[in-house]
Amino acid sequence: MKNQQLNLTKDPIPYLAVKMAIPVSIGFLFHTMFNVVDTYFASKISSVAVAAITITFPIFFMIIAISSGTRQGATALIANAEGSNNKELAKKYLIQTVSFSIILALFIMVIGLFSAPYLFKLMHAKGEYFNFAIQYTNILLYGSLFIILDSTPTAGLNAVGDTKTYSHVFIIGFFVNLILDPLFIYGYGPIPPMGVKGIAWATIAAEFIATIYVFYRVKKLSTYFDDISVRDFFPSIKLQVDILRQALPASLNMFCRGGGFFIIAFFASFFPTPDTSNVTIASYGIAIRIEQIILLPAIGLNFACLSLTGQNFGAAKYDRIREGYQVCLKYGLGLMLIGSVFLYFGASFFMGIFTDDIKVITTGAYYLRIAALFAPILPVLDISISLLQGVKKPIYTVYLSLFKDIVGATIIFWLLCFYFNYKLEGLWLGILIINYLSVIIFLFIVNNRMKSLGLEIFKKKLPSN
Repeated sequence: MKNQQLNLTKDPIPYLAVKMAIPVSIGFLFHTMFNVVDTYFASKISSVAVAAITITFPIFFMIIAISSGTRQGATALIANAEGSNNKELAKKYLIQTVSFSIILALFIMVIGLFSAPYLFKLMHAKGEYFNFAIQYTNILLYGSLFIILDSTPTAGLNAVGDTKTYSHVFIIGFFVNLILDPLFIYGYGPIPPMGVKGIAWATIAAEFIATIYVFYRVKKLSTYFDDISVRDFFPSIKLQVDILRQALPASLNMFCRGGGFFIIAFFASFFPTPDTSNVTIASYGIAIRIEQIILLPAIGLNFACLSLTGQNFGAAKYDRIREGYQVCLKYGLGLMLIGSVFLYFGASFFMGIFTDDIKVITTGAYYLRIAALFAPILPVLDISISLLQGVKKPIYTVYLSLFKDIVGATIIFWLLCFYFNYKLEGLWLGILIINYLSVIIFLFIVNNRMKSLGLEIFKKKLPSN
């Protein structure tokens, strides 16, 4: 590396956790605000526009899943290679990750364009509501390559502890989107007013500029792109398979989360307010963006745990893996406990920032108070996923996500909403229950998997470094 400052196999774990987590958390703040800005401007168009953007979220999330899963998988592989001091292999993994991302982007575009209309009809979208959703989604899908590539190459930098570039990507994207959203929505000069489509085009433009920045920074700060040719990007079956083995479980995990959003929105669509069928969906769309902001302080710790685990696993320093996991978990739980207090007592206030519709505020605030009750335990899930990713055991995260977001969630939601007839309140309560069940199950899985590697992850006394 041209600019490697942190030593993930030697520096003190608490120092490394904070040093890596803060830039990522700041970056994700701007990434979340990116979506918040879109929601805000959509609310100025109409509640229908907000609802339309909300039901597109599962598809958008699936695009993000490709990017996130590939980046996580590549980060683990590159970190393992760096930890074992195999610089050439680390370089090859990053280059092949770029090729891998392009192939997946084309795949998701085709699948998304075909499936989107059917998904929206399942969620009872009709008329203007349906048209807005299709217009927005199609533009995002055509520009999905830039959404995926705007952060994937940073896997190489993340693997050695440089999370600042990853953070800068989101900051740049936010400010570009903030400028372009009103410009494209309302038009100016030669730019015609585009309404909801303008929000999508602003997103793609922001992702395109961020992509250019990413490749520039990786080239400048690392040796990964030194002395390479176009031929190096041709898919290598062996390396692509290695990436697939790591990236696929991580992507499937994110896909399940996207599917979970769809399932929640699907059940919510059965319980419209007396006045309009869009209020419930709109309130949920605003609420989850507020929830994401509260989760931000802990997100950076997921990245820290992944990079720490990956390098120290490659270097066979298992005691540091244990300490890294425990430190990240402790910090994450503490931060989320504080955030949950603000979320619970400030629910109505936060909703009121985005809308003056009393029905939307009331419905969204109810969900946020429920979310505040399970938010403190969410770092357990995400940091544990990073741990398993770093030791090349990502498949178990898929099993959990299938239960948490798809199978278990569907069963619990149906029982509470329809069998016990709690309706919308049952849906929000079901989200609380499924999260706590998932934490209990996943801690059991993590403990057993780590023991199979000879690593007692919950050992009370930590060895000195």
